[in-house]
Amino acid sequence: MKTSCLGRECVAEVVGTYILVFFGVGCVHVAVLTGAQSGIWQVGVVWGVAIALAIYATSALSGAHINPAITAAMVAFRGFPVRKAPFYVAAQFIGALLAAATLYALFGNVLHDFESAAGIIRGQGGSELSAMVYGEYFPNPAIARTMKWAPATVTLLQAMLAEGIGTAFLAFFVFAVTDGHNRGGPGRRLGPLFIGLAVSIVISVIAPLTQAGLNPARDFGPRLFAWFAGWGDVAIPGPQGGFFTVYILSPIVGALAGAAAYQYLIRPGLPIIETVAKHSRALKTRRRAMNTTQPVQLLLVGGFLGAGKTTLLWQAARRLAARGRHVGLITNDQAPDLVDTGLLTRQGFDVREVAGSCFCCNFPALITAAEALAGDVRADVLIAEPVGSCTDLSATILQPLKDKFARQFVLAPLSVLVDPERLADVLLHRPGRLHDSAAYIVRKQLEEADVIVLNKTDLLEPGKLAELVALLGESFPGAHVRCISALTGHGVDEWLGAVHAGVVGEAGTVGAVGAVGTVGNKLLDIDYDIYAEGEAVLGWLNASVRLSTGAACQASRSAATDAGAPHAGWAGFGRTLLEGLREDFRRTGARVGHVKMLLSAGSEQCVANLTSTDGEVSVRGQAGNAGRAELVLNARVEMPPEELEALVRGHLSAAAAGGVAAEIVHLQSLRPGRPRPTHRYRRVVEPLN
Repeated sequence: MKTSCLGRECVAEVVGTYILVFFGVGCVHVAVLTGAQSGIWQVGVVWGVAIALAIYATSALSGAHINPAITAAMVAFRGFPVRKAPFYVAAQFIGALLAAATLYALFGNVLHDFESAAGIIRGQGGSELSAMVYGEYFPNPAIARTMKWAPATVTLLQAMLAEGIGTAFLAFFVFAVTDGHNRGGPGRRLGPLFIGLAVSIVISVIAPLTQAGLNPARDFGPRLFAWFAGWGDVAIPGPQGGFFTVYILSPIVGALAGAAAYQYLIRPGLPIIETVAKHSRALKTRRRAMNTTQPVQLLLVGGFLGAGKTTLLWQAARRLAARGRHVGLITNDQAPDLVDTGLLTRQGFDVREVAGSCFCCNFPALITAAEALAGDVRADVLIAEPVGSCTDLSATILQPLKDKFARQFVLAPLSVLVDPERLADVLLHRPGRLHDSAAYIVRKQLEEADVIVLNKTDLLEPGKLAELVALLGESFPGAHVRCISALTGHGVDEWLGAVHAGVVGEAGTVGAVGAVGTVGNKLLDIDYDIYAEGEAVLGWLNASVRLSTGAACQASRSAATDAGAPHAGWAGFGRTLLEGLREDFRRTGARVGHVKMLLSAGSEQCVANLTSTDGEVSVRGQAGNAGRAELVLNARVEMPPEELEALVRGHLSAAAAGGVAAEIVHLQSLRPGRPRPTHRYRRVVEPLN
């Protein structure tokens, strides 16, 4: 599966670079050989549009690097896997070489006529005037001829500086435009246009000096073709040499510098400015109050998508509240509009949501949420639910909490929920059920757990349950295993009593669950490349939708019988919607992490979910037959986010045929970026004595 995915990504890079070079270098052919383009700006605009189109066409598969310098910057600052980089670069050179060959097939005769008319002998001095339609030269041969510049007008150092600065600007703008935290950016839809525009304006300044390569593949692929096509030494190494230092090395160094400038000068201010401006005074007040009171107990409940964490949070909060405890809940997701938050809030619980990144990558937001609940609602027990695809929690969350906030929070053992089917997929290596990298995340979650919670035991035969418990014991001998059904409540009290009492005491021991050991005493040896790929194979979608029925539909409600129409209740509508999506996932072979839906109509609500492509849609509750309803939909599916968004929009549009109008209030689809934890400890922090 990994090879197949990489293969498709490389094909996308070949195609994207081919588009870029065909239209960009093709425009240079037209400008030099026919004079049809009247200036550098016209050429620059064509390059910009070509880049935008290439990104639109291929970014869903590969991210549309289409430039080795950008690939290098992505490796250095955006967590792009190093092992993929050589394949991407090779694909980019192949795409550029193929585009150059295509252009020669189209313009070969025109080139010969141009050279004959200008007295150019291919491969001899001066033939860079025709070779410039493939590779690049400094100074720009066409400009130098018109302005009567000497070759020394642009020195090697000046040429390197021009290409480096130009590519630095390009990388800077690419990082700014594609940064989801940059609210001043144009957004995902318009981003490619602005990246193309950035190239256009750089070309307008740099092209008279060096032809503005800005891309080692764009230069070397066509330059290599020119070498084979008869330009020889004029193509490589060129009349003044420097093709490697000016057009390969300088763009790579420039891209790294431009990306670093954005990452270190601009990006750190984005979340800090927002958080500090909004919360700094309140945080100081809360922290002063918390330092004078008893610490708050914090339970962290992890587990992969579809494991049942939200149901367990509801069960635990309900039980603790019945015992007179003040409970606060913290949910977490890569984007806002989380079903879990809406569901728990409607149950009357105090909930804070950390959206936009996982707890480990936005540790300050976790602390802000925890302190807000402890200070504002006087919660004495907090239960936090990390993103389902998150792992390495001990090093990135538990150790920093023990090190920096030991007087404010007392940690319970780390519980990790696991679905029986998912567990069998991972430990029995069942093919085709879960992407290898996603299975890696599940295994790492279980490895670091203090308590492994085998959920959904109501669906298992006793023999199968015993088999899975034995398998867990063999695979993770250091973990304490609990068996529960969060849905029915079976075993929840026993689990809750164990972890609620099993907090880190003053001596660092575990209270009632001595078998658990010290909280967070395991640090994972984890490959962040595989971890990042495991998250990135999923398309993530969160949507908030207003639903309404027309007057005609309401009038005929009693006579209609279509199970998907609103007269069957919003629960029926939700079931039909999820079943339709499930069939599309089956048709395309896309595997499901989870799909959740919360439908609310007045005081009534229902929850629907799907946890596997082969599974059944589960619907709990009734949202009645009111004429209006609110829908929150979360989907995590192994497919490009753009395709997932298109499927969801298509099904919502099709609802109109059943008399339901769907107004999308907010919809965000994304592919998670590489995890970059705020903290990552390499030692276990000893508790306070």
